Amino acid sequence: MISFLSKHKKIIFIFTVGIFLLAVFFGLGAYVGSGSERGIVAEVGGEKITYERFYTEVNRVMSNLRDSSAEVNEILEKTIKQEVFREMIMEELLYQQARRLKLGVSDFEVAVEVQNTPQFKMEDRFNARAYFQAIWANFKMTPKQYEEWRRKARMGAKFKQFIFMTVKVTPDEIRDYSLSRKAGIKNFEKEKEGYAQKLRQEEFTESANYLLRQITTKMEIKSYLDQIEKGNRQG
Repeated sequence: MISFLSKHKKIIFIFTVGIFLLAVFFGLGAYVGSGSERGIVAEVGGEKITYERFYTEVNRVMSNLRDSSAEVNEILEKTIKQEVFREMIMEELLYQQARRLKLGVSDFEVAVEVQNTPQFKMEDRFNARAYFQAIWANFKMTPKQYEEWRRKARMGAKFKQFIFMTVKVTPDEIRDYSLSRKAGIKNFEKEKEGYAQKLRQEEFTESANYLLRQITTKMEIKSYLDQIEKGNRQG
């Protein structure tokens, strides 16, 4: 999901893995539902994403944009809705894959994240009241709901890390990659690690895209967003 209370109230969409979105929505049209269940904006592998949660996140993003003096017109609002929707589906996809691999997240990990979130602190210490107020004001969530969301997000991050750890590159591949970028042999040893990191990232992106395309051919994704938005306009 979009990162919590971004610094200076500037809205930066942080995609779970940005390029993943191209893959998962490459053929989303085939998964658009023909009928929606009341209050549900999408279903991913049988798991429901509520319109209330979607609408709360959209409003939060638009509110922060307005606070930063940005003009939120109809075009921008539509873009925000699309990006929030995509990211929520991606978050659910990653979580479900992590769950299948039994990549768990402990209560301790969630607690550490919560207690170290700056927005939940007063005088540099975690403050329960600040925590309750912040998550309700921004997400309309109870502590239980917020912590479950963070658990799912961390599981998705572990799944990404799992994919990344499977990516291996050889010295010859790194050298060829540097030459393809027109880098001189003279500075190769000095810059080798940087090229290795870039190559691993590209290999990771390619592997992730392939894997996600495979997942989306086997997992049913239903979108009711257009139907709900159309109904709201008619209402």
